[in-house]
Amino acid sequence: MPIYKRSGKRPKPWYYQVMREGRIYKRSFATANEAKNAEARLLAELQIRTTHIIFSIIVNKRLDYVQAYCTPRHYTDHRTMLKRFAAWRDMSIEDITPALIREKLIELSKELGNHNANRHLIALKACFSLAVNDGLLARNPCQGIRPFPTEKAPKFIPSPDDVAKVLLLAEPLDQAYLTILRYTGARVRELNNLTWEDVDWQGKQIRFYTRKKRHGHKSPRWVPMNDRVISALAHAWEKRDKRSPFVFTNPRSKQAYDYRDKFLKTLCRKAGVRPFNFHDLRHLYASELADRQIPIPRIKEFLGHENITTTSIYLQSLGKAI
Repeated sequence: MPIYKRSGKRPKPWYYQVMREGRIYKRSFATANEAKNAEARLLAELQIRTTHIIFSIIVNKRLDYVQAYCTPRHYTDHRTMLKRFAAWRDMSIEDITPALIREKLIELSKELGNHNANRHLIALKACFSLAVNDGLLARNPCQGIRPFPTEKAPKFIPSPDDVAKVLLLAEPLDQAYLTILRYTGARVRELNNLTWEDVDWQGKQIRFYTRKKRHGHKSPRWVPMNDRVISALAHAWEKRDKRSPFVFTNPRSKQAYDYRDKFLKTLCRKAGVRPFNFHDLRHLYASELADRQIPIPRIKEFLGHENITTTSIYLQSLGKAI
């Protein structure tokens, strides 16, 4: 709409009002000429935004943000998911419509399943949200797109007997690695980054660090060691790489492991048990704590959760009554 003047005694009675993609831009000025010039500058700026901002720019902005605030694994997962939208790389973000997004997500749901398609929707929505927050886009085109229905299966808890069978087949150092996961409930990345400075032999406790906190802050927690963990760490100490600060050192890189997703699957197959992963050992640890009637605040501390509600939901997902 053209500039207009509001009645009454006002120091700045002249206004412009511009609407773009459902967003209203409105300012007041002392003179009509000031309002006209400001409106012209705004229209030029909006035209530049909608003309030159392409999809790859906001994707890179989002990946830079994730790399700065989240874990390396989180960054890798996001990069992998956003690569599946590479066909939109040179498209203007204004041309990416809800219909286009919905069509792509349906394609992904058929290829990868509903759960993974929903993860892609979350990653994509975060890209556009960042663009909206930076003033590059008026409205998030993912807004209003419903996630696909999924069936939440109960979390799998391997039996102690099956875990014992797997441990018997493991090489001594791998056996030590799995034993620590089994009896501390540590996340695999926490164990991979464990250093000898984090082992308190006298106090019989281990300090794990996690970034699964709000804003990605690195937070420590102490977890008690039982005799099995102490024995496992003693073996790791004997076999340690003296040039490395880590308890378990990747022999190839001489640094911390990133993720070890091969040998456990092989061990499960050889042992003839239902396959389980590293995080399932955490499920078993939490389940045993609940069965021993350990208070929920203590379980929260052992698992490294930020609040007690998370712990309650976690235990309920394992089928444990609270």
